[in-house]
Amino acid sequence: MDPRTLHAYLKAAKLTPSDLARRIGVSPQIVSSWIQKDGPAHLPEDDLSALSRALGVNAEDLERPLPCFDTDEHNRLHARYLWDRLYPDLDDFAIGLNHLEPRAVARLVEVDGLYAAARILGEAAWDRFTSYKRFLPPARRRQLETLHAWRSNQTAA
Repeated sequence: MDPRTLHAYLKAAKLTPSDLARRIGVSPQIVSSWIQKDGPAHLPEDDLSALSRALGVNAEDLERPLPCFDTDEHNRLHARYLWDRLYPDLDDFAIGLNHLEPRAVARLVEVDGLYAAARILGEAAWDRFTSYKRFLPPARRRQLETLHAWRSNQTAA
């Protein structure tokens, strides 16, 4: 099991190590030791199964590192999206995107544009434009309002 992946899933589920420990029937110290381990943790099959059920993910997903955990890639993404500490870390930013939080979506659109955001988030990037555009810098917002209006006219025609 990859400790960083487990930590990210805990954050996404809004669980503490103690909450998870109670759900799977182990001590909080055991869960903390899994998260703090430097390398992969080799868990008994029963514990891994209980973890995957408690978090609602496949056991295989817990064993793989998430894509942006390479240090160089993590630093690059952090500098790209979180230069102003909009979110405390990339996990929180990704969770915000997953929940379509307006500030997170606005940041993605601001940095990568509407078309790239739509490839990542689907049609929600277009459909929710009015809910997040207020978080865009004024000049960027004007550009994207024009693009959004143009696209809306194209899809209506």
